[in-house]
Amino acid sequence: MKKKWLLIIVSAILLLTLVVGCQARGTNPKSEGETRTITDMAGRELVIATNIEKVYSTSAIGSVFLYTLAPDKLAGWNDTLRESEKKFIAAEYQQLPNLGRWKGSSPTGSIEDLLKTNPDIIISVGDVSPEYIGDSEAIQMKTGIPVIMIDGSVQKTAEAYRFLGSLIGESERAEELAAYCDQTLEDITTNLKSIGEEEKVRVYYAEGIEGLETEVSGTVSSEALDLAGAKNVAVPVTSDVRRMQVSIEQILTWDPDLIIISTDGDSTRSVYNKMKNDRTWANITAVKNNEVYEIPNYPYDWINRPPSVMRFIGIKWLSALLYPEIIQTDIRKDISEFYGLFFHYDISDQEIEEILTTAERR
Repeated sequence: MKKKWLLIIVSAILLLTLVVGCQARGTNPKSEGETRTITDMAGRELVIATNIEKVYSTSAIGSVFLYTLAPDKLAGWNDTLRESEKKFIAAEYQQLPNLGRWKGSSPTGSIEDLLKTNPDIIISVGDVSPEYIGDSEAIQMKTGIPVIMIDGSVQKTAEAYRFLGSLIGESERAEELAAYCDQTLEDITTNLKSIGEEEKVRVYYAEGIEGLETEVSGTVSSEALDLAGAKNVAVPVTSDVRRMQVSIEQILTWDPDLIIISTDGDSTRSVYNKMKNDRTWANITAVKNNEVYEIPNYPYDWINRPPSVMRFIGIKWLSALLYPEIIQTDIRKDISEFYGLFFHYDISDQEIEEILTTAERR
């Protein structure tokens, strides 16, 4: 009898170990068909279903990325869509559920609601640092669904499209988008080669309800500025600082040549109007020279917040704004091409003018 019970206990332990091991490696419990082993962009090995029908992203960065690649495979959004977003999102996808965002083991949405959508995989698009690897592992253990990490940097976007496209059976569409990304970076890099470090336009990137927050140079959030040839006046004090609170005195000390403003969806242009009319900003070179611009944000911010694929049209816009004598492009034609390719949206001339109202020299 003792031997029998010992055998049962050992068998149970072995079974539990197998289940936990499978979840840790990323085997989706719902996948009873064929599987394959892949390596994600963080170098993690995962077992996933061969046929991927539904994908959830842990953040808006990945949801936008997936929508431009394969909207039919999108399980849901991370927030309720704003009206300004719905305008550019096809009607059949506007009704997808709001599944919240994930940060480690603390989702903003319901795990039960997520599991009801039955995703084959979860993608985490953004940093592939140890911190975010830990977050992905926590989500994977919590849900039992493979979490695939995808590098969200601008310079890795083409590779990311090809990688995810191959995983979900959308290689042809992925190549189309990847080729655009490759060409954009190649063109901008080539055109800006003649500009030395001392010749770069000094830019303050304003965020927050007062315009007194900013992103330091050298991060994913400020990467588009760097690639567009801007010299970000905000430099990191320590390696762990990304976004920082600043004072008007600090901005006066930096004295930027040009200011770009993240509106965070504020249609009242409150920060823009304050900079243009409040005398506390009046002595800054950018303000004196009327070089203050809002970053376009339809359907999402072109530079950051979230740092999505919109950054490719953002880099074209900002580089042309900074160096009009070097980047000689038809930004209206660029906008039309980008929205048509990435969002299948036929943007009108009037919509383009509205987007550019406070985003270009007049």
